[in-house]
Amino acid sequence: MKIFFVLDIKKGIAVLAERGEREKYMPISYRSSILKTNDPIAVVKNLKPRYLYVADLDRISGIGNNFETLKSISKLVEEMIADCGFRNADELEKIDFKPVVGTETFDITKINRKCYVSLDFRDSFLEASGKFHNWVEVVEFLNELELEGVIVMNMRKIGSLTPDFDLTSKILDISENPVFIGGGIGSISDLEKLRDMGCKGVLVATAVHKKILPLDLIQKGHFI
Repeated sequence: MKIFFVLDIKKGIAVLAERGEREKYMPISYRSSILKTNDPIAVVKNLKPRYLYVADLDRISGIGNNFETLKSISKLVEEMIADCGFRNADELEKIDFKPVVGTETFDITKINRKCYVSLDFRDSFLEASGKFHNWVEVVEFLNELELEGVIVMNMRKIGSLTPDFDLTSKILDISENPVFIGGGIGSISDLEKLRDMGCKGVLVATAVHKKILPLDLIQKGHFI
């Protein structure tokens, strides 16, 4: 199972996400037991993750972007995937890293390349296209595409150290694309359970910052 370390960037600094309440996200050094810097590039250099997931929160919110920082970071890891609040297909052709297309901001019927799709939930399913009635219809539509994977992103679980096993299980039952989960990973036993359920990868951050999961986990990039 692949392990992506999560880096959230807001106003040019690294922040630690919690429950999808972006206006309350604090600089990462305030919450981390392993970092004293808020500089995104320094974070990656210090922790040395093999695989990296980046959320450009400014771009997602439509108030700017951190593209230059992302370009620098992408050179420091083996693979970087990023949700930059993509809103049209043309944007997906202009980047060097693998895009994560979030249902919160992107009309998934316009996907024009192999990518990751983030199934975004915050109290309810967030679906920008307005063409589907629920997440089940979205997953069934995505089954017609060859994707890098779909990411179960329950924002209310971010930082909670309690994954949404129920939702993930339901999506695993339906999806014909690889399934990843982001939000709430809190222990080795969580990783074992998700692996046994059939997840192909997870996104982790808080448990690493709190020293619940070992740093070498993100450096190796795989949980067997």
